[in-house]
Amino acid sequence: MLISLSRLPADGLPFNHQYLAGELDTSEHEFEITALPLVIGRVDRAGMDMRVRGTVKSALVVTCDRCLTEVEVSVDAPFDLIYVPEDLGANQVGETELHDRDLDLVVYENEQINVDDLVLEQLELSLPTRVLCREDCRGLCSQCGADLNFEQCNCQKPIDPRWQALADLKNSSEEEN
Repeated sequence: MLISLSRLPADGLPFNHQYLAGELDTSEHEFEITALPLVIGRVDRAGMDMRVRGTVKSALVVTCDRCLTEVEVSVDAPFDLIYVPEDLGANQVGETELHDRDLDLVVYENEQINVDDLVLEQLELSLPTRVLCREDCRGLCSQCGADLNFEQCNCQKPIDPRWQALADLKNSSEEEN
């Protein structure tokens, strides 16, 4: 979905778009969409800059970081971004100091804002840094790959040589009892 800025009304432009299946290309992302995204927002002009704010709602499937099972994550991500013209964003040469305001800056080209890119970015940013299928997920065995949440493996786990003395101490105390 593209928003044309050349005919943007002076009082701004609200937008509301329910995506259809296959409308967003998620091939370069580590998630699958299970609930078609809904983006509701508004574009307002601030000189040459454009302020775009709103919310993206969806549901995604990602893999558990420990056991690789699929986990569904619901998304309700608010956004508030400033889009600057391409020529203003390209004028900076050399090292520049990054300010808090710069974190919300995006460059627009050809008097258009690509909402699809905004939605994919917000979906990616809304994912937790660590995804677990459940809080006590035991993960996969590093030797045989067994899912330790459902089966016990009989692999002999190698002991890190730095901990060998502690393991020997533990084994000797168990033998005494």
